[in-house]
Amino acid sequence: MKHGTSRRQVLGGMGAAAFAIGTGMRMAPAGAAGFDALKGDGSIVVCTWGGGYSDSMKKIWFEPFRETTGIDVSTTSIPDMAKLEVMEKVGNVEWDLVDTEGVQMQIAMQKDLLQPLDYDLIFSIVPKEQIDPKVITKYGIGSVAFSTVIAWNSDLFGADGPQTWAEWFDTTRFKGRRALYAQPRPSFEIALMAAGVPKDKVYPINIDDAFKALDAIRDKIDLWVEKTSQWAVLMQNGEVDLMGSSLARTLDEKRRTGKIDFTFNQSIVEQSYWTIPKSAPGAKSAQKLIAWMMRSEGMLQYASALPFNVANTSIYGNIPAEMQRQLPGYPENAAKNMHIDEAWWAQNTAAVQPRWLEWMSKA
Repeated sequence: MKHGTSRRQVLGGMGAAAFAIGTGMRMAPAGAAGFDALKGDGSIVVCTWGGGYSDSMKKIWFEPFRETTGIDVSTTSIPDMAKLEVMEKVGNVEWDLVDTEGVQMQIAMQKDLLQPLDYDLIFSIVPKEQIDPKVITKYGIGSVAFSTVIAWNSDLFGADGPQTWAEWFDTTRFKGRRALYAQPRPSFEIALMAAGVPKDKVYPINIDDAFKALDAIRDKIDLWVEKTSQWAVLMQNGEVDLMGSSLARTLDEKRRTGKIDFTFNQSIVEQSYWTIPKSAPGAKSAQKLIAWMMRSEGMLQYASALPFNVANTSIYGNIPAEMQRQLPGYPENAAKNMHIDEAWWAQNTAAVQPRWLEWMSKA
């Protein structure tokens, strides 16, 4: 399923370079011992999500990787498995490394579009015990996990905004304009939890039940957001009062203006993975970049600046306390999350999408 442009273009003004300067953190310098296996030449293309999300990766990972290994990295966007499938069919794959959402990875695996990762190389650079085993798969390793949260205008509701999706849809208690992301994922999950389904009972989703739950809340949604890049503008302009929005954009606006608040309760977390296309021309260098990015130094820098879970769990105790509390994986927050079932969506997206488009045409 193709998502809107700049799915995770986030947190302008929280640049990774500024964070590194402020904390005194440094990446390993060129010629650092132990990286001989990563050295090379030429260039690779990383397909990721653009904006501040990619800019942070460039400063924290890609530029130091070039300085240390001699391999240049350029970026493009947006990850699209349909486009990758066409590239493979015509024999002209333009991407060497792709930041795929978990459902995208599952679909790409079904279509034989990916190659296995070189874990011997990765674990020669990073101790295996540092990497979360839940994000280690044959064809991908965790990049970031991102969240959709219940958010609200704190000028209207203070700190006492809705704490569940059922409350979020309570138009008597919480009066205001509501907006959700215009995709079945995570709208299905939101509608079912609003209907009273416990977060640990949402899957496997009965598609008919999901659309019935959506029918029940259809008239309460004032705006369906086509692109996540719209969230910041909508919040800044006060065009919406209750949002099912990305954690990164919500947190950025809360910090910037203090006019937005949110809860981690019933937040919806989705994992993304670094994957390598089956016919990637720079596959060997892409394997090296993955190993480089799994290191604790870069992971700490990234997770200290941006509210995403990362694969290297050894760094969490070193993240500034204030930022730890804003991460989906912080223990208190993690207990409140629900996680997208990648396998279910990969199996059912083809059946859901036509019905979703028909349903949206009547919304």
